Amino acid sequence: MRAKPTSQQRSQQKRDRILTAMDALLLRKSFAEISVADLAAKAKVAQATIYQRFSNADATASVLMELYFRHVEAWARRKRQSPRAESLFEALVTIAGDAHDQVGALGYVMRPAYLYSRHRPDRAGKEWARLEQVALDGFKTFLHQWSAQIRVGDIDHAAALICYLFNFMLLGPLLHGEEMRRSRLGSRKQFAEALASLAHRYLTCGEHAAGTRAVGDS
Repeated sequence: MRAKPTSQQRSQQKRDRILTAMDALLLRKSFAEISVADLAAKAKVAQATIYQRFSNADATASVLMELYFRHVEAWARRKRQSPRAESLFEALVTIAGDAHDQVGALGYVMRPAYLYSRHRPDRAGKEWARLEQVALDGFKTFLHQWSAQIRVGDIDHAAALICYLFNFMLLGPLLHGEEMRRSRLGSRKQFAEALASLAHRYLTCGEHAAGTRAVGDS
């Protein structure tokens, strides 16, 4: 005989249903159009249940941000079949291509989550900052692995710049959607190679050759 779910399990199941409902609604409507009533109806729960499990101050945004963090962490954990890179440039192309794919697959969640995090950093800041730190740490580890091909002096500082470059380059297609990716950024291959080229030139030319010398040093 199967044991009945505990109250904690039932609570988690309802939470998961609410997150799944938000995911489904975002595929059909803009975040601004989604109300707590819409979310409750889709998840088949009472509106009070949403307020009990998420922030009363802004329940729909609270659901959105948790959904975003879940998606991003699941994306990072997924298994990839990329061939082993033979050079720093190839490795950068792989990272850029993966970032392009992430925006394409999760842009419908990433877009409203990013806009909300900028609008209300007091409510999204801590968890958002944690993910930004995870990304930065990932670039630091990556660049140290390829340090033999890197000519900048401070690899940790370079990692911060490269992390910023990748995030900045993806903001346009993230905020403007698929049409911009197709019309202005070209194919996945073109985008990945262009972004990788920018990063690779900085990393392999060194600070002075890349034009980063301070004005007073000239």
